[in-house]
Amino acid sequence: MLRLSFQIAKAEFKLRNEGNYLGLLWYLLGPIVTFITLFAIFSTRLGNGIQNYGLYLMIGLLMFNFFQSTTGESTTSILGGGGLLKSINFPRESLVLSVIFKNIFSHVNDLVILIIMLIYLHMSLIGILFVIPFYLLFIIFIAGTSFVSASVQVYINDLNSVWGFAMRILWLATPIFYAVEGQVRLAFFNLFNPIYYFITLARQIIIYHSLPQAFIIWGAIGWSFGTLALGYFVFEKLKPRFAELI
Repeated sequence: MLRLSFQIAKAEFKLRNEGNYLGLLWYLLGPIVTFITLFAIFSTRLGNGIQNYGLYLMIGLLMFNFFQSTTGESTTSILGGGGLLKSINFPRESLVLSVIFKNIFSHVNDLVILIIMLIYLHMSLIGILFVIPFYLLFIIFIAGTSFVSASVQVYINDLNSVWGFAMRILWLATPIFYAVEGQVRLAFFNLFNPIYYFITLARQIIIYHSLPQAFIIWGAIGWSFGTLALGYFVFEKLKPRFAELI
């Protein structure tokens, strides 16, 4: 199943980017333009008391964009493979996993931007290596979320629109361009926001070269495997009727 998913993702990634240099350039420029805009607006306000605010902002942007793009595309992955579902017997999970693999390939470009930024600021790259195990937890969490959204979308056609709206709300509520310290309501909300745990982990290791509080680490672990278990359970329960409902 993983091998099939990887091959589908590889083929789709090559097809999407082969000869499409302008599209690839825009994929790289997108987060950079967003970063420059937010940095110009908030660096002297919300970011005034945050050490290395540029890196703080960039890590938050890249990680949230990875989550948003992967889960958003996964939402329609089963519906998009309707023809295959009705004609070929293959693991349905491959359609969702291929989207995750494809977005991982694309996300490597984002990490290159981050590495270039670290080099420009004369900061150590060792944090990138130490953050990898925790980044795998983030991918596991994204996989679990994607399984839920992909399977439920087959039964609820409007889920894609609702998901897009929910992502806009979550983007504002997640401390991407600001810090939650000193903001009681936002700090309390983010205790129930899984993205907060993963972004905080990455920032603490890459920027400040230390581990965050224990509850952040255990929160990330719990959200990862808990969401994956939930996602796989929901997918297994709903997938028998995929071909019938599409």
